[in-house]
Amino acid sequence: MSLLRGAVRLSALVPSLVRRPALPVVAPLRLGVRCLESRSAPRLGHNLEDHYDMAEFVCKMHHPLGEYFIWGLIWTTFLVTFGPMLHSNYYFTGRWLPKDQGNTQLCDDSW
Repeated sequence: MSLLRGAVRLSALVPSLVRRPALPVVAPLRLGVRCLESRSAPRLGHNLEDHYDMAEFVCKMHHPLGEYFIWGLIWTTFLVTFGPMLHSNYYFTGRWLPKDQGNTQLCDDSW
């Protein structure tokens, strides 16, 4: 016990070993009052919880409706962009996509 007491006494003499709080604790000015311009106290976390939240997404533990919505937007964008072009090809030529190196109305001799 005397060894521990001596170590504590020596560590109290060295200023770099004196334990200080990491951040000063400031009391809020108004307790329990929330206004439009008030903000929450800063959360000084390390975002490790975000890592574990992402694991639920990676393991497909979430509800898939949001993912279906995004894929629906992608396919809708594709159809709105390329659908009219494909339809006009089919309407005028009878083919959805033209043949590679096929006959066109733009010939070299048309100059």
